[in-house]
Amino acid sequence: MRKVLLPLLPLLLSFSTFAQQFEFGANAGGSINSKATNNLAYKGDGIAINYATSFFALMNIRHNLQIGIDANVLQLSRTSPDYYLNGRKVIDGRTDGKQFIYSKVTTAFDAVLNKKFYTRYGYFYGGIGIGVSVARNFNKNTPSPSADYIAPDGGVGPVFGVQAGYTYNFSKRFAFNIEAAVRDFDLDYSAHAPVFKPYSYLHYRVVAYPVTVGIRYCFGFHKAKSAYMGGGINAE
Repeated sequence: MRKVLLPLLPLLLSFSTFAQQFEFGANAGGSINSKATNNLAYKGDGIAINYATSFFALMNIRHNLQIGIDANVLQLSRTSPDYYLNGRKVIDGRTDGKQFIYSKVTTAFDAVLNKKFYTRYGYFYGGIGIGVSVARNFNKNTPSPSADYIAPDGGVGPVFGVQAGYTYNFSKRFAFNIEAAVRDFDLDYSAHAPVFKPYSYLHYRVVAYPVTVGIRYCFGFHKAKSAYMGGGINAE
């Protein structure tokens, strides 16, 4: 047993050290998304600028690998110019500039894995994310002056995608972060899809492209400056 453990001791100590390095953060920005697919008739022919926020809890398991969770909250919608279904005009929104709102509050909880590329004052990163999402349209039955169509409340389904960004360390504890992501939402509802017959339960996919900026708080790093950190954050 000793012959097995002794060669692994440096690796275990290394993992233990890096596993004590954490980052927490919050970002805000904007997002656009693709047309809805599957049996949601109201696709939306124009791009709408939606809000996007995200919250991070990350842990460095190696000097260049990071795992954690993030919670993304954003709106999914498109604008609604003239839309035709089977040659018949279904809705005319060209003159009022209203929206097709798929989900006012879309929350995605993702497990993320990032690889880091250090610079002198921070690091670039890229990675993947996968999790579960919930689409909410509160007070859906209340008429909205800005929307021609609002989807039912309560869509649920998987979400997956990729993210890339840069974290700039401007102090020992705090860092500026900018991130661009791609998230593919696959949502199922217990409500019927509009327009289509025979009736079926609503199911659609939407790809969102959020870009956010924010602040991260970091702790648990070495006292001594490490070469692989590029002179970045080194906690006391």
